[in-house]
Amino acid sequence: MNTKPPHTNIKVHTFLKQHPMGVLSTVSADGSPWGAAIYYVVDADLNFYFATRAETRKFQNLDATPQVALTVADEETQTTVQLVGTISKVPIKEYMDVVFDKLAAIKPKEDHNWRPPLTKVHEGNYIPLRITPSKLNFADYGHKQSDPTANYIEQIV
Repeated sequence: MNTKPPHTNIKVHTFLKQHPMGVLSTVSADGSPWGAAIYYVVDADLNFYFATRAETRKFQNLDATPQVALTVADEETQTTVQLVGTISKVPIKEYMDVVFDKLAAIKPKEDHNWRPPLTKVHEGNYIPLRITPSKLNFADYGHKQSDPTANYIEQIV
């Protein structure tokens, strides 16, 4: 699936691991856009995993229109990952074995009072989800290039 050499994916994986929160963009059945911050984990094939409650607007939109966009950004380094992809439900066994422990381990730098995202969300019917990217771009606008016409965006998928 990945179109770039492994060293590029290492750079992307490192960035994503250091920035476990992004903005998920969805569209409702009537075409209304919606953005929601999510915590995610990513696997070696650049599939993204997260959980949400079935009662949220985000899930209602995903259920109606399974195409999404996700943006992860770092203001300080001017680096972003942007992707578009398709949502699918993750079987609970796969979710518990592969994803849950990784989501529970997310901890922002130097936050000693941190509690994993799943402990902060109201009770409800949780749905584990996977985003399979059809396009994923990595952009490093903070990297200085001598060529003023240089492209700062790399297409990874």
